[in-house]
Amino acid sequence: MTTAPRLDPERLRRARAYRKFTLWTGIASTAAGVITMVALHVLEIGVFARWFVSPVPSGSTWEYRRVIDAAPVFLIVASFTVIGWIVQLPFASLSWQRGRREGLVVQSLASAFADRLKTLVLMLILYGIPLTAWYVILPRPEWWLWTIAGAAVMALVSTLLGPALSSLFFRFEPLTDQAVAERVRAVAERAGVRVSGVYRWGRGAKTTAANAAVIGLGPTKRIALGDTLLERFPMDEVESVVAHEVGHDVSGDPPRYVAAFAVAGSAALILTRVLVDTVTSEGPVHGAADPASYPLIAAAFSVIGLLGRPGLMAFTRWRESAADAFGARHTSRESMARALARLADQNLADPEPPRWEEICFYSHPAIANRVRARGLRWEEFATRA
Repeated sequence: MTTAPRLDPERLRRARAYRKFTLWTGIASTAAGVITMVALHVLEIGVFARWFVSPVPSGSTWEYRRVIDAAPVFLIVASFTVIGWIVQLPFASLSWQRGRREGLVVQSLASAFADRLKTLVLMLILYGIPLTAWYVILPRPEWWLWTIAGAAVMALVSTLLGPALSSLFFRFEPLTDQAVAERVRAVAERAGVRVSGVYRWGRGAKTTAANAAVIGLGPTKRIALGDTLLERFPMDEVESVVAHEVGHDVSGDPPRYVAAFAVAGSAALILTRVLVDTVTSEGPVHGAADPASYPLIAAAFSVIGLLGRPGLMAFTRWRESAADAFGARHTSRESMARALARLADQNLADPEPPRWEEICFYSHPAIANRVRARGLRWEEFATRA
Protein backbone atom coordinates (compact mmCIF):
# COMPACT_ATOMS: atom_id res chain seq x y z
CA MET A 1 0.00 0.00 0.00
CA THR A 2 1.29 3.46 -0.91
CA THR A 3 2.25 5.63 2.04
CA ALA A 4 0.30 8.87 2.37
CA PRO A 5 2.43 12.01 1.97
CA ARG A 6 3.17 13.84 5.21
CA LEU A 7 2.67 17.57 4.95
CA ASP A 8 5.57 19.38 6.54
CA PRO A 9 4.37 22.15 8.95
CA GLU A 10 6.86 24.59 7.42
CA ARG A 11 5.52 23.86 3.94
CA LEU A 12 1.99 24.34 5.19
CA ARG A 13 3.01 27.73 6.57
CA ARG A 14 4.50 28.66 3.19
CA ALA A 15 1.37 27.43 1.41
CA ARG A 16 -0.81 29.68 3.57
CA ALA A 17 1.46 32.66 2.93
CA TYR A 18 1.46 31.94 -0.80
CA ARG A 19 -2.34 31.68 -0.78
CA LYS A 20 -2.62 35.11 0.83
CA PHE A 21 -0.13 36.57 -1.65
CA THR A 22 -2.03 35.12 -4.62
CA LEU A 23 -5.40 36.32 -3.29
CA TRP A 24 -4.37 39.90 -2.63
CA THR A 25 -2.26 40.18 -5.76
CA GLY A 26 -5.28 39.08 -7.80
CA ILE A 27 -7.57 41.57 -6.05
CA ALA A 28 -5.02 44.37 -6.47
CA SER A 29 -4.59 43.50 -10.14
CA THR A 30 -8.35 43.65 -10.73
CA ALA A 31 -8.64 46.91 -8.78
CA ALA A 32 -5.79 48.48 -10.77
CA GLY A 33 -7.48 47.52 -14.03
CA VAL A 34 -10.84 48.93 -12.93
CA ILE A 35 -9.32 52.18 -11.60
CA THR A 36 -7.31 52.65 -14.80
CA MET A 37 -10.35 52.18 -17.03
CA VAL A 38 -12.53 54.49 -14.92
CA ALA A 39 -9.79 57.13 -15.04
CA LEU A 40 -9.58 56.82 -18.83
CA HIS A 41 -13.35 57.27 -19.01
CA VAL A 42 -13.29 60.35 -16.76
CA LEU A 43 -10.50 61.83 -18.89
CA GLU A 44 -12.63 61.12 -22.00
CA ILE A 45 -9.85 59.14 -23.65
CA GLY A 46 -12.51 56.89 -25.16
CA VAL A 47 -14.14 59.91 -26.82
CA PHE A 48 -10.78 60.96 -28.24
CA ALA A 49 -10.11 57.42 -29.50
CA ARG A 50 -13.52 57.28 -31.18
CA TRP A 51 -12.93 60.61 -32.90
CA PHE A 52 -9.37 59.64 -33.88
CA VAL A 53 -10.26 56.35 -35.60
CA SER A 54 -13.62 57.46 -37.06
CA PRO A 55 -14.08 61.25 -37.19
CA VAL A 56 -17.67 62.45 -37.49
CA PRO A 57 -18.51 64.24 -40.74
CA SER A 58 -18.83 68.02 -40.52
CA GLY A 59 -22.27 69.19 -39.46
CA SER A 60 -23.28 65.95 -37.67
CA THR A 61 -22.57 64.26 -34.36
CA TRP A 62 -21.84 60.67 -33.46
CA GLU A 63 -25.13 60.54 -31.58
CA TYR A 64 -26.92 60.34 -34.93
CA ARG A 65 -24.53 57.79 -36.40
CA ARG A 66 -26.03 54.65 -34.93
CA VAL A 67 -23.89 52.45 -37.16
CA ILE A 68 -20.11 52.67 -37.04
CA ASP A 69 -17.63 50.66 -39.09
CA ALA A 70 -16.37 47.51 -37.40
CA ALA A 71 -12.69 48.22 -38.12
CA PRO A 72 -12.54 51.47 -36.08
CA VAL A 73 -14.42 49.77 -33.23
CA PHE A 74 -11.88 46.94 -33.20
CA LEU A 75 -9.04 49.46 -33.07
CA ILE A 76 -10.62 51.10 -30.02
CA VAL A 77 -11.20 47.75 -28.27
CA ALA A 78 -7.68 46.57 -29.13
CA SER A 79 -6.06 49.79 -27.91
CA PHE A 80 -7.70 49.66 -24.50
CA THR A 81 -7.07 45.92 -24.25
CA VAL A 82 -3.36 46.57 -24.71
CA ILE A 83 -3.51 49.30 -22.03
CA GLY A 84 -5.18 46.86 -19.64
CA TRP A 85 -2.57 44.23 -20.45
CA ILE A 86 0.23 46.68 -19.65
CA VAL A 87 -1.42 47.57 -16.32
CA GLN A 88 -1.41 43.86 -15.38
CA LEU A 89 2.28 43.33 -16.19
CA PRO A 90 3.68 44.45 -12.79
CA PHE A 91 1.33 42.05 -10.99
CA ALA A 92 2.29 39.22 -13.35
CA SER A 93 5.94 40.00 -12.61
CA LEU A 94 5.32 39.87 -8.86
CA SER A 95 3.56 36.51 -9.24
CA TRP A 96 6.44 35.15 -11.32
CA GLN A 97 9.02 36.31 -8.77
CA ARG A 98 7.12 34.82 -5.83
CA GLY A 99 6.50 31.57 -7.70
CA ARG A 100 10.23 31.28 -8.47
CA ARG A 101 11.12 31.95 -4.85
CA GLU A 102 8.73 29.24 -3.67
CA GLY A 103 10.06 26.75 -6.22
CA LEU A 104 6.65 26.48 -7.89
CA VAL A 105 7.69 28.33 -11.06
CA VAL A 106 10.78 27.26 -13.02
CA GLN A 107 10.02 29.26 -16.17
CA SER A 108 12.49 31.96 -17.16
CA LEU A 109 11.37 35.60 -17.21
CA ALA A 110 11.79 35.71 -21.02
CA SER A 111 9.60 32.62 -21.44
CA ALA A 112 6.99 34.01 -19.05
CA PHE A 113 6.89 37.30 -20.97
CA ALA A 114 6.54 35.39 -24.26
CA ASP A 115 3.53 33.59 -22.79
CA ARG A 116 2.04 36.93 -21.76
CA LEU A 117 2.45 38.17 -25.34
CA LYS A 118 0.71 35.04 -26.65
CA THR A 119 -2.11 35.68 -24.19
CA LEU A 120 -2.47 39.25 -25.45
CA VAL A 121 -2.71 38.08 -29.07
CA LEU A 122 -5.35 35.50 -28.09
CA MET A 123 -7.31 38.16 -26.20
CA LEU A 124 -7.30 40.45 -29.24
CA ILE A 125 -8.57 37.63 -31.46
CA LEU A 126 -10.91 35.67 -29.20
CA TYR A 127 -12.37 38.63 -27.30
CA GLY A 128 -11.58 41.68 -29.40
CA ILE A 129 -13.48 40.40 -32.44
CA PRO A 130 -16.61 39.26 -30.49
CA LEU A 131 -16.69 42.56 -28.58
CA THR A 132 -16.51 44.43 -31.87
CA ALA A 133 -19.49 42.39 -33.09
CA TRP A 134 -21.29 43.20 -29.82
CA TYR A 135 -20.90 46.93 -30.44
CA VAL A 136 -22.35 46.46 -33.92
CA ILE A 137 -25.52 44.84 -32.57
CA LEU A 138 -25.98 47.05 -29.47
CA PRO A 139 -28.04 49.74 -31.30
CA ARG A 140 -30.58 47.08 -32.36
CA PRO A 141 -33.75 46.59 -30.29
CA GLU A 142 -33.08 42.83 -30.07
CA TRP A 143 -29.52 43.38 -28.80
CA TRP A 144 -30.19 41.34 -25.66
CA LEU A 145 -31.16 38.27 -27.70
CA TRP A 146 -28.02 38.52 -29.82
CA THR A 147 -25.99 38.98 -26.62
CA ILE A 148 -27.31 35.71 -25.17
CA ALA A 149 -26.69 33.87 -28.44
CA GLY A 150 -23.20 35.33 -28.75
CA ALA A 151 -22.28 34.39 -25.17
CA ALA A 152 -23.42 30.82 -25.85
CA VAL A 153 -21.32 30.63 -29.03
CA MET A 154 -18.29 32.05 -27.22
CA ALA A 155 -18.62 29.54 -24.38
CA LEU A 156 -18.83 26.68 -26.90
CA VAL A 157 -15.93 27.91 -29.02
CA SER A 158 -13.73 28.43 -25.94
CA THR A 159 -14.42 24.85 -24.83
CA LEU A 160 -13.70 23.41 -28.28
CA LEU A 161 -10.53 25.45 -28.73
CA GLY A 162 -9.16 24.69 -25.26
CA PRO A 163 -6.85 21.81 -26.29
CA ALA A 164 -5.50 23.71 -29.30
CA LEU A 165 -4.83 26.80 -27.19
CA SER A 166 -3.04 24.72 -24.54
CA SER A 167 -0.66 23.45 -27.20
CA LEU A 168 0.48 27.05 -27.76
CA PHE A 169 1.88 27.07 -24.23
CA PHE A 170 2.82 23.43 -23.54
CA ARG A 171 4.24 20.49 -25.47
CA PHE A 172 2.07 17.38 -25.81
CA GLU A 173 3.58 14.13 -27.04
CA PRO A 174 2.47 10.47 -26.94
CA LEU A 175 3.43 8.75 -23.71
CA THR A 176 6.22 6.28 -24.47
CA ASP A 177 5.82 4.23 -21.27
CA GLN A 178 3.31 1.68 -22.56
CA ALA A 179 2.76 0.07 -19.15
CA VAL A 180 1.59 3.38 -17.69
CA ALA A 181 -0.43 4.18 -20.81
CA GLU A 182 -2.27 0.84 -20.61
CA ARG A 183 -3.14 1.31 -16.94
CA VAL A 184 -4.46 4.79 -17.68
CA ARG A 185 -6.49 3.49 -20.63
CA ALA A 186 -7.91 0.78 -18.40
CA VAL A 187 -9.18 3.39 -15.93
CA ALA A 188 -11.00 5.20 -18.75
CA GLU A 189 -12.39 2.03 -20.29
CA ARG A 190 -13.77 0.81 -16.93
CA ALA A 191 -15.75 4.05 -16.87
CA GLY A 192 -16.94 3.51 -20.46
CA VAL A 193 -14.69 6.16 -22.04
CA ARG A 194 -12.61 5.31 -25.10
CA VAL A 195 -9.58 7.49 -25.75
CA SER A 196 -7.42 7.78 -28.84
CA GLY A 197 -4.20 8.03 -26.86
CA VAL A 198 -2.39 8.91 -23.66
CA TYR A 199 -0.10 11.93 -23.87
CA ARG A 200 2.70 13.40 -21.81
CA TRP A 201 1.92 17.01 -20.96
CA GLY A 202 5.17 18.96 -20.74
CA ARG A 203 4.56 21.17 -17.72
CA GLY A 204 7.93 20.67 -16.06
CA ALA A 205 9.68 23.33 -18.15
CA LYS A 206 7.48 25.99 -16.54
CA THR A 207 6.17 24.72 -13.21
CA THR A 208 6.48 21.99 -10.61
CA ALA A 209 2.68 21.88 -10.16
CA ALA A 210 1.00 18.61 -11.16
CA ASN A 211 -2.10 18.26 -13.32
CA ALA A 212 -3.93 16.00 -15.77
CA ALA A 213 -6.83 16.41 -18.20
CA VAL A 214 -9.13 14.69 -20.66
CA ILE A 215 -8.97 16.75 -23.85
CA GLY A 216 -10.61 16.57 -27.25
CA LEU A 217 -13.98 15.28 -28.44
CA GLY A 218 -15.19 12.04 -30.00
CA PRO A 219 -12.45 10.14 -31.83
CA THR A 220 -9.84 12.79 -30.87
CA LYS A 221 -10.44 12.40 -27.12
CA ARG A 222 -7.22 11.72 -25.23
CA ILE A 223 -5.77 11.80 -21.75
CA ALA A 224 -2.94 14.23 -20.96
CA LEU A 225 -0.75 13.54 -17.94
CA GLY A 226 1.56 16.25 -16.67
CA ASP A 227 5.19 15.16 -16.55
CA THR A 228 5.24 16.62 -13.03
CA LEU A 229 2.46 14.20 -12.12
CA LEU A 230 4.10 11.15 -13.70
CA GLU A 231 7.46 11.81 -12.07
CA ARG A 232 6.25 12.31 -8.49
CA PHE A 233 3.00 10.38 -8.04
CA PRO A 234 2.69 6.63 -7.39
CA MET A 235 0.71 4.84 -10.08
CA ASP A 236 -2.38 4.22 -7.95
CA GLU A 237 -2.63 7.95 -7.28
CA VAL A 238 -2.15 8.75 -10.98
CA GLU A 239 -5.09 6.42 -11.67
CA SER A 240 -7.23 8.29 -9.13
CA VAL A 241 -6.39 11.64 -10.72
CA VAL A 242 -7.24 10.22 -14.16
CA ALA A 243 -10.50 8.75 -12.84
CA HIS A 244 -11.45 12.20 -11.53
CA GLU A 245 -10.85 13.76 -14.95
CA VAL A 246 -12.73 10.95 -16.70
CA GLY A 247 -15.58 11.56 -14.27
CA HIS A 248 -16.12 15.02 -15.75
CA ASP A 249 -16.49 13.49 -19.20
CA VAL A 250 -18.81 10.65 -18.12
CA SER A 251 -21.02 13.02 -16.13
CA GLY A 252 -21.49 15.31 -19.13
CA ASP A 253 -19.71 18.24 -17.51
CA PRO A 254 -18.40 19.86 -20.73
CA PRO A 255 -21.91 20.84 -21.94
CA ARG A 256 -22.82 21.82 -18.37
CA TYR A 257 -19.85 24.17 -18.26
CA VAL A 258 -20.75 25.63 -21.65
CA ALA A 259 -24.28 26.34 -20.41
CA ALA A 260 -23.08 27.81 -17.11
CA PHE A 261 -20.53 30.11 -18.74
CA ALA A 262 -23.08 31.15 -21.37
CA VAL A 263 -25.60 32.13 -18.69
CA ALA A 264 -22.97 33.90 -16.58
CA GLY A 265 -21.44 35.70 -19.58
CA SER A 266 -24.72 36.89 -21.08
CA ALA A 267 -26.03 38.03 -17.68
CA ALA A 268 -22.83 39.99 -17.02
CA LEU A 269 -22.93 41.63 -20.46
CA ILE A 270 -26.59 42.61 -20.16
CA LEU A 271 -26.06 44.08 -16.68
CA THR A 272 -22.96 45.89 -17.95
CA ARG A 273 -24.89 47.45 -20.81
CA VAL A 274 -27.71 48.60 -18.48
CA LEU A 275 -25.25 50.05 -15.96
CA VAL A 276 -23.18 51.89 -18.58
CA ASP A 277 -26.31 53.27 -20.27
CA THR A 278 -27.40 54.65 -16.88
CA VAL A 279 -24.04 56.21 -16.06
CA THR A 280 -23.63 57.80 -19.51
CA SER A 281 -27.19 59.09 -19.93
CA GLU A 282 -25.68 62.56 -20.21
CA GLY A 283 -22.28 63.65 -21.46
CA PRO A 284 -19.94 63.09 -24.39
CA VAL A 285 -20.33 59.28 -24.27
CA HIS A 286 -23.69 58.34 -25.78
CA GLY A 287 -24.50 55.13 -23.94
CA ALA A 288 -22.96 51.67 -24.06
CA ALA A 289 -23.45 51.44 -27.84
CA ASP A 290 -20.96 54.29 -28.30
CA PRO A 291 -17.45 52.76 -28.79
CA ALA A 292 -16.14 55.57 -26.59
CA SER A 293 -17.76 53.72 -23.68
CA TYR A 294 -15.30 50.84 -23.86
CA PRO A 295 -13.18 51.83 -20.81
CA LEU A 296 -16.35 52.01 -18.72
CA ILE A 297 -17.62 48.75 -20.25
CA ALA A 298 -14.37 47.02 -19.27
CA ALA A 299 -14.47 48.39 -15.71
CA ALA A 300 -18.14 47.53 -15.17
CA PHE A 301 -17.74 44.02 -16.59
CA SER A 302 -14.80 43.36 -14.24
CA VAL A 303 -16.74 44.51 -11.18
CA ILE A 304 -19.88 42.57 -12.13
CA GLY A 305 -17.77 39.50 -12.84
CA LEU A 306 -16.12 39.76 -9.41
CA LEU A 307 -19.47 40.15 -7.66
CA GLY A 308 -20.95 37.22 -9.58
CA ARG A 309 -17.94 34.96 -9.12
CA PRO A 310 -19.20 33.18 -5.95
CA GLY A 311 -22.22 31.85 -7.85
CA LEU A 312 -20.11 30.48 -10.69
CA MET A 313 -17.56 29.03 -8.25
CA ALA A 314 -20.35 27.24 -6.37
CA PHE A 315 -21.31 25.55 -9.63
CA THR A 316 -17.74 24.46 -10.45
CA ARG A 317 -17.16 23.16 -6.89
CA TRP A 318 -20.31 21.08 -7.22
CA ARG A 319 -19.02 19.47 -10.40
CA GLU A 320 -15.53 18.94 -8.97
CA SER A 321 -17.04 17.21 -5.94
CA ALA A 322 -19.01 14.92 -8.26
CA ALA A 323 -15.83 14.11 -10.19
CA ASP A 324 -14.05 13.29 -6.91
CA ALA A 325 -16.83 10.89 -5.97
CA PHE A 326 -16.66 9.25 -9.41
CA GLY A 327 -12.88 8.92 -9.21
CA ALA A 328 -13.02 7.34 -5.75
CA ARG A 329 -15.63 4.82 -6.90
CA HIS A 330 -13.52 3.75 -9.88
CA THR A 331 -10.23 3.52 -7.95
CA SER A 332 -10.43 3.86 -4.17
CA ARG A 333 -11.19 6.63 -1.75
CA GLU A 334 -7.84 6.08 -0.02
CA SER A 335 -5.79 6.51 -3.19
CA MET A 336 -7.91 9.56 -4.09
CA ALA A 337 -7.24 11.09 -0.66
CA ARG A 338 -3.51 10.38 -0.94
CA ALA A 339 -3.44 11.96 -4.40
CA LEU A 340 -5.20 15.06 -3.10
CA ALA A 341 -2.77 15.37 -0.19
CA ARG A 342 0.16 15.00 -2.58
CA LEU A 343 -1.34 17.66 -4.86
CA ALA A 344 -1.60 20.03 -1.90
CA ASP A 345 2.04 19.44 -1.07
CA GLN A 346 3.44 19.59 -4.61
CA ASN A 347 1.29 22.51 -5.80
CA LEU A 348 1.91 24.49 -2.59
CA ALA A 349 -1.85 24.72 -2.00
CA ASP A 350 -3.34 25.62 1.37
CA PRO A 351 -5.56 22.60 2.13
CA GLU A 352 -7.76 24.56 4.56
CA PRO A 353 -8.24 28.17 3.43
CA PRO A 354 -10.76 30.45 5.18
CA ARG A 355 -14.30 29.50 4.27
CA TRP A 356 -15.07 32.91 2.76
CA GLU A 357 -12.14 32.56 0.36
CA GLU A 358 -13.29 29.13 -0.70
CA ILE A 359 -16.83 30.43 -1.35
CA CYS A 360 -15.72 33.50 -3.28
CA PHE A 361 -12.68 32.35 -5.23
CA TYR A 362 -12.16 28.58 -5.29
CA SER A 363 -13.21 26.61 -8.39
CA HIS A 364 -12.48 23.38 -6.45
CA PRO A 365 -13.43 22.59 -2.86
CA ALA A 366 -10.57 23.01 -0.40
CA ILE A 367 -8.43 19.88 -0.46
CA ALA A 368 -9.07 19.02 3.19
CA ASN A 369 -12.81 19.20 2.52
CA ARG A 370 -12.41 16.99 -0.55
CA VAL A 371 -10.77 14.31 1.60
CA ARG A 372 -13.45 14.61 4.30
CA ALA A 373 -16.14 14.28 1.64
CA ARG A 374 -14.77 10.78 0.98
CA GLY A 375 -15.51 9.85 4.61
CA LEU A 376 -11.85 10.08 5.66
CA ARG A 377 -10.11 12.24 8.27
CA TRP A 378 -7.89 14.88 6.74
CA GLU A 379 -5.68 14.74 9.83
CA GLU A 380 -4.58 11.27 8.76
CA PHE A 381 -2.90 12.83 5.74
CA ALA A 382 -1.37 15.95 7.23
CA THR A 383 1.16 16.53 9.98
CA ARG A 384 -0.16 18.75 12.74
CA ALA A 385 1.72 22.02 13.04
